[in-house]
Amino acid sequence: LSLLFLSVSLPLLVWGFWPPRRETVVLPLLPAPGMPSLPEARTIRLEFSPVMRAGDSQIVELNLTADGEAADTSLYEEYRVIAEARLELPFANVRPADIVSTALGQGGAATFYWEVTPREQGVSRGTAWLYLRLVPQAGGPAGETRGAVSAQSVAIRSRSVLGRTGSQARAMGVVGVIVGLVMGIPFARERRALRK
Repeated sequence: LSLLFLSVSLPLLVWGFWPPRRETVVLPLLPAPGMPSLPEARTIRLEFSPVMRAGDSQIVELNLTADGEAADTSLYEEYRVIAEARLELPFANVRPADIVSTALGQGGAATFYWEVTPREQGVSRGTAWLYLRLVPQAGGPAGETRGAVSAQSVAIRSRSVLGRTGSQARAMGVVGVIVGLVMGIPFARERRALRK
């Protein structure tokens, strides 16, 4: 009976604590139609776990980084550049749920984080949006412009084992291992006594 508890509990424990695989999608930043392009080359990096345990949450990260120096910096003198991002996952709780933004300076980077908790088992499909907003500096060109520069598809599969969430599997695994060991100690002592 002790071995039965251990043989069921250990896989639950491993599954409950094993870190999910992270996936990284890297794309170049392309200018939005009708907007001036940023003077330096930039890269968009989206990182998330495509498969996770039901009931657990994960952090989705979106980075916008510069890939070198800008030859012409006049865009940053004429406009205040703001990076905005939003993660849409209809069947998951996403925090923050609204658009988040940060100023983007010359050669600077922008990083956005979301905490995602799927509401049910299965696949949650959505989109990670990245926008650039150009706000004219005092004395600069008139009119604010905003455009989507990236819309990356995100699919997160939420799984369970034996219908249990990640936290339930961890709890069952810990309790099962403890019960299995407690039940196995008298048996081990008995065997040791028989050998003598």
